[in-house]
Amino acid sequence: MTAPDLEITSDPGEVWRVGHGPDPWAWTDWLYAPADGRFNGRWDDQLAEFRTLYTGQSLLACLLEVLAHFRPDPVTDAELDEIEDPDGDLEHAPDAPSGTVGYKWLDDHAAGRARQDGRYCFVTHSRSIAAVQEGFPFAKFDLAPQLLDASFLKDGNQRDLTRSIAHWLYDLRDADQNDLVDGVEFRSRYGDDLRMWAVFERSSDGRTSRHIQDDEVRALHHEDSDLQEAFNLHGLRWND
Repeated sequence: MTAPDLEITSDPGEVWRVGHGPDPWAWTDWLYAPADGRFNGRWDDQLAEFRTLYTGQSLLACLLEVLAHFRPDPVTDAELDEIEDPDGDLEHAPDAPSGTVGYKWLDDHAAGRARQDGRYCFVTHSRSIAAVQEGFPFAKFDLAPQLLDASFLKDGNQRDLTRSIAHWLYDLRDADQNDLVDGVEFRSRYGDDLRMWAVFERSSDGRTSRHIQDDEVRALHHEDSDLQEAFNLHGLRWND
């Protein structure tokens, strides 16, 4: 089979990651996958045969990704404002208020910086979109054929599609039967200025990807400037 005409970028250089401590660079244990056995990141594997390591061009880019689910929900907040609570029961509810993060989050997570090499499909490039549209086997993944555009590939509600594309890319080989790509380059849904990568796990990998070198780990502190900027952009606050 002729390899599709994807836009491929190489050797990102310095990258960052935010993950669970004490080793954010290690592959996440399969034990922590959801009940269906698949991780739910946008470029994880739909068939749960490999894991994915997410990295970003900056610490801020990574923080915006991992903190996004804490963002205040205006719809939920408006509905809560309509609830009459004469006895003050909501004040004692166990759930944290919308838009807040507990300090325990800092204890559970760590940041890392490393050097990354490899070849990556820049998936929302016009050439890649055309190649996926032409060559992606929708039927194999029990998906209806559709006209793709960049918005589909950035849509968090299209994860069956994006995870299936990830598996298709994982299986591609060049003329010498080497892996065509080592993962995906994509743009964060929280800003097109934020470059991100999804690195595919291969059988020859150890605790982390072979495409990650000189990795180091640092603790996160609530006064870190990047963390403060992420909180400002997402409208977050600490929950005491």
